[in-house]
Amino acid sequence: MIIEICTTSLSSIVNAQDAGANRVELCENYHVGGVTPNIEFFEKSLEVSKIPINVLIRPRGGDFIFNKIELDNMFESIQKFKNYNISGFVIGFLDNKKKLSNTLLSEFRSATVGYELTFHRAFDYLSEQETSLEKLIENKFDRILCSGSKTNSEKGLKNLKYLNSLAPDKITIMPGGGINTKNFKLFKNAGFNEIHLSAVDKRISLDSNYDIIKEIIEMSK
Repeated sequence: MIIEICTTSLSSIVNAQDAGANRVELCENYHVGGVTPNIEFFEKSLEVSKIPINVLIRPRGGDFIFNKIELDNMFESIQKFKNYNISGFVIGFLDNKKKLSNTLLSEFRSATVGYELTFHRAFDYLSEQETSLEKLIENKFDRILCSGSKTNSEKGLKNLKYLNSLAPDKITIMPGGGINTKNFKLFKNAGFNEIHLSAVDKRISLDSNYDIIKEIIEMSK
Protein backbone atom coordinates (compact mmCIF):
# COMPACT_ATOMS: atom_id res chain seq x y z
CA MET A 1 0.00 0.00 0.00
CA ILE A 2 1.25 3.49 -0.88
CA ILE A 3 1.25 5.91 2.04
CA GLU A 4 1.14 9.62 1.11
CA ILE A 5 1.78 12.21 3.79
CA CYS A 6 0.50 15.78 3.54
CA THR A 7 3.46 17.91 4.62
CA THR A 8 3.56 21.61 5.46
CA SER A 9 7.03 21.80 7.02
CA LEU A 10 10.55 20.51 6.51
CA SER A 11 10.28 18.50 9.73
CA SER A 12 7.18 16.80 8.32
CA ILE A 13 9.07 15.75 5.20
CA VAL A 14 11.97 14.33 7.22
CA ASN A 15 9.59 12.46 9.53
CA ALA A 16 7.62 11.08 6.58
CA GLN A 17 10.61 9.71 4.72
CA ASP A 18 12.42 8.45 7.83
CA ALA A 19 9.28 6.57 8.89
CA GLY A 20 9.00 4.93 5.47
CA ALA A 21 6.28 6.89 3.65
CA ASN A 22 6.17 6.51 -0.12
CA ARG A 23 5.32 10.05 -1.19
CA VAL A 24 4.57 13.52 0.13
CA GLU A 25 1.99 16.05 -0.92
CA LEU A 26 3.70 19.39 -0.41
CA CYS A 27 1.69 22.43 0.61
CA GLU A 28 1.60 25.12 3.27
CA ASN A 29 -0.94 26.64 5.67
CA TYR A 30 -2.32 23.55 7.38
CA HIS A 31 -5.14 25.51 9.01
CA VAL A 32 -6.95 26.15 5.70
CA GLY A 33 -6.40 22.65 4.35
CA GLY A 34 -3.29 23.54 2.37
CA VAL A 35 -2.39 25.99 -0.40
CA THR A 36 0.37 26.18 -2.99
CA PRO A 37 3.77 26.26 -1.25
CA ASN A 38 5.89 29.37 -1.64
CA ILE A 39 9.01 28.93 -3.74
CA GLU A 40 11.49 29.29 -0.86
CA PHE A 41 9.83 26.53 1.17
CA PHE A 42 9.47 24.42 -1.97
CA GLU A 43 13.16 24.67 -2.88
CA LYS A 44 14.22 23.77 0.66
CA SER A 45 11.82 20.82 0.56
CA LEU A 46 13.45 19.54 -2.61
CA GLU A 47 16.82 19.63 -0.91
CA VAL A 48 15.50 17.64 2.05
CA SER A 49 13.21 15.10 0.40
CA LYS A 50 14.44 11.72 -0.76
CA ILE A 51 10.95 10.52 -1.73
CA PRO A 52 8.65 11.73 -4.53
CA ILE A 53 6.92 15.08 -4.12
CA ASN A 54 3.50 15.98 -5.50
CA VAL A 55 2.85 19.71 -5.25
CA LEU A 56 -0.55 21.07 -4.28
CA ILE A 57 -1.74 23.80 -6.65
CA ARG A 58 -4.41 25.74 -4.75
CA PRO A 59 -4.34 29.55 -4.82
CA ARG A 60 -6.26 30.11 -1.57
CA GLY A 61 -8.25 28.46 1.18
CA GLY A 62 -12.03 28.36 1.22
CA ASP A 63 -14.20 26.95 -1.52
CA PHE A 64 -12.98 25.47 -4.80
CA ILE A 65 -14.84 27.80 -7.15
CA PHE A 66 -11.98 29.78 -8.67
CA ASN A 67 -12.22 32.86 -10.89
CA LYS A 68 -10.19 33.38 -14.05
CA ILE A 69 -7.36 35.19 -12.26
CA GLU A 70 -7.06 32.36 -9.73
CA LEU A 71 -7.12 29.71 -12.45
CA ASP A 72 -4.44 31.62 -14.39
CA ASN A 73 -2.36 31.68 -11.22
CA MET A 74 -2.73 27.90 -10.95
CA PHE A 75 -1.44 27.39 -14.48
CA GLU A 76 1.43 29.81 -13.83
CA SER A 77 2.38 27.91 -10.68
CA ILE A 78 2.42 24.63 -12.59
CA GLN A 79 4.77 26.06 -15.20
CA LYS A 80 7.06 27.37 -12.45
CA PHE A 81 7.26 24.05 -10.61
CA LYS A 82 7.89 22.13 -13.84
CA ASN A 83 11.37 23.66 -13.81
CA TYR A 84 12.17 21.39 -10.85
CA ASN A 85 12.42 17.66 -10.30
CA ILE A 86 9.02 16.77 -8.90
CA SER A 87 6.74 13.78 -9.35
CA GLY A 88 3.37 15.38 -9.91
CA PHE A 89 0.65 17.89 -9.13
CA VAL A 90 -2.49 17.96 -7.01
CA ILE A 91 -5.35 20.15 -8.22
CA GLY A 92 -9.11 20.54 -7.79
CA PHE A 93 -11.93 22.89 -8.70
CA LEU A 94 -15.65 23.03 -9.47
CA ASP A 95 -18.05 25.51 -11.04
CA ASN A 96 -20.94 27.28 -9.30
CA LYS A 97 -23.22 24.37 -10.20
CA LYS A 98 -20.84 21.94 -8.46
CA LYS A 99 -19.82 20.39 -11.74
CA LEU A 100 -16.55 19.85 -13.61
CA SER A 101 -15.53 21.66 -16.76
CA ASN A 102 -14.21 19.14 -19.27
CA THR A 103 -12.33 21.96 -20.99
CA LEU A 104 -10.52 22.92 -17.79
CA LEU A 105 -9.71 19.28 -17.02
CA SER A 106 -8.20 18.89 -20.47
CA GLU A 107 -6.19 22.10 -20.10
CA PHE A 108 -4.76 21.04 -16.74
CA ARG A 109 -3.88 17.59 -18.06
CA SER A 110 -2.18 19.15 -21.10
CA ALA A 111 -0.19 21.43 -18.79
CA THR A 112 0.98 18.47 -16.71
CA VAL A 113 1.84 15.87 -19.37
CA GLY A 114 4.49 13.54 -18.01
CA TYR A 115 3.55 14.20 -14.38
CA GLU A 116 1.23 12.39 -12.00
CA LEU A 117 -2.01 14.29 -11.60
CA THR A 118 -4.27 14.00 -8.56
CA PHE A 119 -7.71 15.57 -8.24
CA HIS A 120 -8.09 16.52 -4.58
CA ARG A 121 -10.97 16.78 -2.14
CA ALA A 122 -12.87 19.29 -4.24
CA PHE A 123 -14.28 16.01 -5.58
CA ASP A 124 -16.26 15.62 -2.35
CA TYR A 125 -18.30 18.72 -3.24
CA LEU A 126 -19.23 17.69 -6.79
CA SER A 127 -22.90 17.01 -7.45
CA GLU A 128 -22.53 14.38 -10.20
CA GLN A 129 -19.76 12.18 -8.91
CA GLU A 130 -20.17 9.24 -11.27
CA THR A 131 -20.08 11.57 -14.28
CA SER A 132 -17.16 13.46 -12.75
CA LEU A 133 -15.28 10.22 -12.19
CA GLU A 134 -15.66 9.35 -15.86
CA LYS A 135 -14.44 12.81 -16.89
CA LEU A 136 -11.33 12.42 -14.74
CA ILE A 137 -10.66 9.02 -16.27
CA GLU A 138 -11.15 10.40 -19.79
CA ASN A 139 -8.65 13.16 -19.04
CA LYS A 140 -6.09 10.66 -17.73
CA PHE A 141 -5.95 11.80 -14.11
CA ASP A 142 -4.04 9.29 -12.00
CA ARG A 143 -6.01 9.44 -8.76
CA ILE A 144 -8.78 11.08 -6.79
CA LEU A 145 -8.16 12.13 -3.19
CA CYS A 146 -11.47 12.26 -1.36
CA SER A 147 -13.31 11.43 1.85
CA GLY A 148 -16.48 9.96 0.38
CA SER A 149 -18.22 13.36 0.66
CA LYS A 150 -18.33 13.13 4.45
CA THR A 151 -16.48 15.09 7.12
CA ASN A 152 -13.89 12.32 7.27
CA SER A 153 -13.01 9.17 5.38
CA GLU A 154 -14.22 6.80 8.07
CA LYS A 155 -17.73 8.25 7.82
CA GLY A 156 -17.41 8.22 4.04
CA LEU A 157 -16.09 4.67 3.78
CA LYS A 158 -19.24 3.27 2.15
CA ASN A 159 -19.11 5.95 -0.57
CA LEU A 160 -15.37 5.48 -1.00
CA LYS A 161 -15.83 1.75 -1.54
CA TYR A 162 -18.54 2.45 -4.11
CA LEU A 163 -16.29 4.87 -6.01
CA ASN A 164 -13.50 2.33 -5.86
CA SER A 165 -15.79 -0.28 -7.40
CA LEU A 166 -16.37 2.02 -10.38
CA ALA A 167 -12.71 2.71 -10.96
CA PRO A 168 -10.67 -0.52 -11.02
CA ASP A 169 -7.59 -0.24 -13.26
CA LYS A 170 -8.81 3.14 -14.55
CA ILE A 171 -8.07 5.59 -11.74
CA THR A 172 -6.97 5.26 -8.12
CA ILE A 173 -9.34 6.25 -5.33
CA MET A 174 -7.15 7.49 -2.45
CA PRO A 175 -9.02 7.98 0.84
CA GLY A 176 -7.94 11.04 2.80
CA GLY A 177 -9.31 13.02 5.72
CA GLY A 178 -9.24 11.81 9.29
CA ILE A 179 -7.23 8.65 8.67
CA ASN A 180 -5.25 7.62 11.74
CA THR A 181 -3.76 4.62 13.52
CA LYS A 182 -7.14 3.66 14.99
CA ASN A 183 -9.08 3.44 11.72
CA PHE A 184 -6.33 2.67 9.20
CA LYS A 185 -7.12 -1.03 8.97
CA LEU A 186 -10.65 -0.23 7.77
CA PHE A 187 -9.10 1.13 4.58
CA LYS A 188 -6.53 -1.61 4.24
CA ASN A 189 -9.17 -4.30 4.66
CA ALA A 190 -11.42 -2.53 2.15
CA GLY A 191 -8.76 -3.02 -0.51
CA PHE A 192 -7.55 0.52 -1.13
CA ASN A 193 -4.07 0.70 -2.64
CA GLU A 194 -3.21 4.22 -1.48
CA ILE A 195 -4.10 6.42 1.48
CA HIS A 196 -3.42 10.05 2.37
CA LEU A 197 -2.98 11.53 5.83
CA SER A 198 -1.23 14.38 7.59
CA ALA A 199 -0.29 12.26 10.64
CA VAL A 200 -0.47 15.34 12.84
CA ASP A 201 -0.92 15.17 16.59
CA LYS A 202 -2.15 18.69 17.33
CA ARG A 203 -1.41 18.26 21.03
CA ILE A 204 2.28 18.18 20.10
CA SER A 205 2.69 20.23 16.89
CA LEU A 206 1.44 20.65 13.32
CA ASP A 207 4.38 18.63 12.00
CA SER A 208 3.66 15.18 10.62
CA ASN A 209 4.46 12.80 13.47
CA TYR A 210 7.16 10.16 12.93
CA ASP A 211 5.63 7.66 15.35
CA ILE A 212 2.17 7.89 13.77
CA ILE A 213 3.56 7.40 10.28
CA LYS A 214 5.77 4.53 11.39
CA GLU A 215 2.82 2.74 12.98
CA ILE A 216 0.75 3.22 9.81
CA ILE A 217 3.61 1.87 7.69
CA GLU A 218 3.95 -1.22 9.88
CA MET A 219 0.19 -1.88 9.73
CA SER A 220 0.20 -1.49 5.93
CA LYS A 221 2.57 -4.45 5.43
